[in-house]
Amino acid sequence: MKKIILFVSLFFVIHISSAQQTWFIGGTACISYLDNFTFALEPQFGYEFSDKWAIGTGVGFTLVSDDFTYLIGIAEPFIRFCTWHNDRVFIDLKATAGFGFDKVLELCQIGITPSLRFRINEHWDMAADIGLFGAQYTYYGRWRPAFGINAASAGLWFAYRF
Repeated sequence: MKKIILFVSLFFVIHISSAQQTWFIGGTACISYLDNFTFALEPQFGYEFSDKWAIGTGVGFTLVSDDFTYLIGIAEPFIRFCTWHNDRVFIDLKATAGFGFDKVLELCQIGITPSLRFRINEHWDMAADIGLFGAQYTYYGRWRPAFGINAASAGLWFAYRF
């Protein structure tokens, strides 16, 4: 196991050491009404090691109003790997670990999120997350598989690269 971790770490360091590096900020905002009213705001920031690798996090909140209104804080660190790209279009896989909490942990999810990213110009990107393949923990105390596309696992976000 140690050899595998060492090999992956070495490959990662060698692969990203020769590429361009840049900071980015961005995020997403969402308003929806299905069974309840939901407003979410999640700024994101991170660092692109190359066109292939990036690391970052999103922090924000979700306001949900159904029988009563409650606010959930969100933290979602991620590692993004680009599987294919040309000059404008990128197909990414993001490994995410998301946490939602108010007074207690409401939701925890880990998994892989496919993403389609479009480079508008040299500074602006627009991307759509398309589903989640992983697992979720809910407040009720159980882990369950998370697979597919729903309102919580799909999103549109923008990023500005410095």
